[in-house]
Amino acid sequence: MESYVSFNDLLLHHASPVILFFVPIFLATTVLEGLLILYRQGTYPWKNAGVSTVMAVGHFLTQAAAHGLIFGIIAASVYRIRVATVPVSLHHWLSLIVLFLLTDLAFYIEHRCSHRIRLLWASHSVHHSSEMMLATTAYRLSWTPILSGVFLFYLPIVWIGYDPAWVYGMVSVSLTYQFFVHTELVRRIGWLEWIVNTPSAHRVHHASNPEYLDKNYGGVLLIWDHLFGSYRAERPDIPIRYGLVHPRTAPNNPLVIAYEEFWQTMKATLRAGSAREGLAKLWGPP
Repeated sequence: MESYVSFNDLLLHHASPVILFFVPIFLATTVLEGLLILYRQGTYPWKNAGVSTVMAVGHFLTQAAAHGLIFGIIAASVYRIRVATVPVSLHHWLSLIVLFLLTDLAFYIEHRCSHRIRLLWASHSVHHSSEMMLATTAYRLSWTPILSGVFLFYLPIVWIGYDPAWVYGMVSVSLTYQFFVHTELVRRIGWLEWIVNTPSAHRVHHASNPEYLDKNYGGVLLIWDHLFGSYRAERPDIPIRYGLVHPRTAPNNPLVIAYEEFWQTMKATLRAGSAREGLAKLWGPP
């Protein structure tokens, strides 16, 4: 249970101050964006932002409920059978750089799989259900932490010897960065568009236009999209249409947003004519 204790120590002694530091920044950013939208457009999409906020509360509660299983049992068990022990601290800068690159690559793989495997898409589609790109869109997250499978993609990094506290801590840093790319107020940023995830690149990712669909999966870095052929630049001649290709039947109902895709996936799987077809419905593309 050594790794589980260290993870709890990280939460108690390090994560709380970080959360307390960034939450006001998230809120201030959201308020500032809202004021700018009000100034420029004379109105603000309160309903959309409100739904996203409700989804954030549900995500926080379900993540808290699943915390013990994910970190206390699964991640800790994998760490106990690790093949090595990688020393990680602020003084081991090389191992931190490697950890950052590994977690960023794992995020790319997880993110791409979440778009191409229907069972995983059932969770991830929640984040894409907003038909606007606002700072609050970053809050729109799934209520199914176990079924989403997100944590599984980082377990190989734990297995090679990185403490789960550092692995999932680095993932949290990445997700914190990604909050700031959910906006339409920041235009393209020159050469940086080719290296790191930007608001422009992430707008493309949230698009449901055929020209943009399933592109720009990167978390912090976009080098993986260039390497694996999934990069697409935002084009001024193709306005982005946000939301799902097949919108939710009740787009402002949090329960429908959270669970409708799961319901549709289960129905399609159970109605399949054979076990092979059923597996294809579950693990094939959405």
